[in-house]
Amino acid sequence: MALRILIVEDTPERQQVLTRLCKEHAWVLVHTGARARMLLGAYRFDLIFLDYDLAGPEKGDAVAAFLPESPNQEARVIVHAMNSTGAQKIKAILPQADLVPLSKITRDNATVKRLQEALGHGADIDWAFVFRGKRTP
Repeated sequence: MALRILIVEDTPERQQVLTRLCKEHAWVLVHTGARARMLLGAYRFDLIFLDYDLAGPEKGDAVAAFLPESPNQEARVIVHAMNSTGAQKIKAILPQADLVPLSKITRDNATVKRLQEALGHGADIDWAFVFRGKRTP
C-alpha cells in the first residue's frame, strides 16, 4: 500500500535524497512553511518529513504548531533537521515526532535499507527497528 508523504525541505540535495527514498509512494515536496501549512490543511498524509530551516519567513516549528489543527494530527512526523536547536523546538511542539537527522538516514546504509523496507509495508511501521535496528516488543 502506497503511503501519502509530505516532504518539507528547501535544499535541493536533501530533496533528492528524500524523494528517492519515497519513490514508491505518493509524495508531495514543498520548500516553504506556508505551502506546507496549506497542504496540511487540505489533504491527509500518512508521513511527514519535516525540516526546520525552510525557504521564506516561516520555520519548521510554525508547520509543527499548525499540525494539531489540521487533518493530519495522526500523521507520523520525522524531523530530519540538521539544525539541532530547531529540531528540539519542533520536538517540544510535537513530542511524538521522531528526531532523525538526514545525516543519520544518509550516512548509515542499514538505516536507509530498513526505512525503504518499512515504507514498503505501508502505515504500520516499526520505527524503533527502522532507526535503531531493534524491534518493538
